[in-house]
Amino acid sequence: MSLPSDGLGVLFYLALIVPGVVFISVRAQFRGFRDVDRSVGARILLAFVVSAVFDAVYVASIGPLVATRGAELTAGEVGTLGWLFVLLAILVPALVSWIVYGGGPLLRPLHEIAGKLRRKITDSRYEGTPTAWDLVTTTTEAGWVRVRLADGVWVGGRFGNSSYFSTYPEPRDLFIQEQFVMSEDGDFGEPLPLSGGVWVAVRDDYLVEWIHDPMEEKETNVSQR
Repeated sequence: MSLPSDGLGVLFYLALIVPGVVFISVRAQFRGFRDVDRSVGARILLAFVVSAVFDAVYVASIGPLVATRGAELTAGEVGTLGWLFVLLAILVPALVSWIVYGGGPLLRPLHEIAGKLRRKITDSRYEGTPTAWDLVTTTTEAGWVRVRLADGVWVGGRFGNSSYFSTYPEPRDLFIQEQFVMSEDGDFGEPLPLSGGVWVAVRDDYLVEWIHDPMEEKETNVSQR
């Protein structure tokens, strides 16, 4: 296959792959790496498929206009076409990927509506998230976490924006940004002096609990009245 030599041909050539590459790259940033993200062949194939979807929409909407102009494009119109490529091949796929896979309170109502609509249409409770661990760690709003180790000892603390967790297919682990002294019953005490956080590799015989801040829950209930 010969490569295009003119600018317009190069843009069309890049349009075959760039939207998909941008989409799956942004997706990996928000939902973490999955098995498909580890295989170069699978990623290339998926990028082509996703690009084909975006390109089909673009061809149906602006294809006739571009085809009509064709080689008659002026220098100014070629520059405009370049910015259009940035918009349609990079910004739009990134935005769509963020809407579909991003998190936070801004997108949560949209995801809930989409989930209800999907369950209503398909009558299925299937969840695309690979494990319950991934679902909880990526959606919880709890500000505290505690882990009961196999020997009954508790480890826990503040689970905030500086905390970290692994996702599938990596082994489960947690970084708790601020460690607290824990009682034998798992109650939180005072912050551990000079704590810079604590890392916990979560084994199958460990128990992990996420806990909401009582004061935050109280303020939420008062605001909802």
